[in-house]
Amino acid sequence: MRRLYRDRWDKKIAGVCGGLGQFLKMDPTIIRLLVIFLCLITGLLPLLIVYVIIWILIPLGPRIYIEIKCKKIYLSDRDKKIAGVCSGIARRFNFDPNILRIIAIFALFITGFFPILITYLVGVLIIPKRYKP
Repeated sequence: MRRLYRDRWDKKIAGVCGGLGQFLKMDPTIIRLLVIFLCLITGLLPLLIVYVIIWILIPLGPRIYIEIKCKKIYLSDRDKKIAGVCSGIARRFNFDPNILRIIAIFALFITGFFPILITYLVGVLIIPKRYKP
């Protein structure tokens, strides 16, 4: 039986998104970006309260490092226009990055700029660059 834990190793704040990513077998960066976007859409406070409650309720995971077997998102270094966020996400999900850029531009106007812009900037900070040896 799989159990939900906060991840000790793949965490930015408390390991909640890392643990959810491990439980759902998906890249925690996707969950982090969704949490940031939803937090901004809902006006910060409701989702922050839910996050803190989850932080308190879910126990910390095992001390051993467990790597998630899933496709990861990386900032794109080839087809980037600004920082490579849209291109990296599009590459992960196998579609044209221009489609995501158009969706992002429409979302900018629909949401009033702030949520999409902040989510993009946070994406630049939390999406890792692909390491090339």
